[in-house]
Amino acid sequence: MWISDDADAFDRSPTPIYLTHEESGYSNKLQHMMDHTWDGFYAGQLHKSQYIAMLQTDRDYYMEYTGTVPKDMRY
Repeated sequence: MWISDDADAFDRSPTPIYLTHEESGYSNKLQHMMDHTWDGFYAGQLHKSQYIAMLQTDRDYYMEYTGTVPKDMRY
């Protein structure tokens, strides 16, 4: 799991994020988590930049962001 801790983590999303491992053929396209805010009439437009993927730990993966990469990330 990795989470953006930037000040604009709810406004800006660098998705989709592509994770690949060429030798094993692993390929995964990730999107951010769904928002669960509700203002009484519309669903909120806030999306926390948080991503989850299951990976084998003894491998190096290539991560391709399609948007601006957050400066402050927790892994």
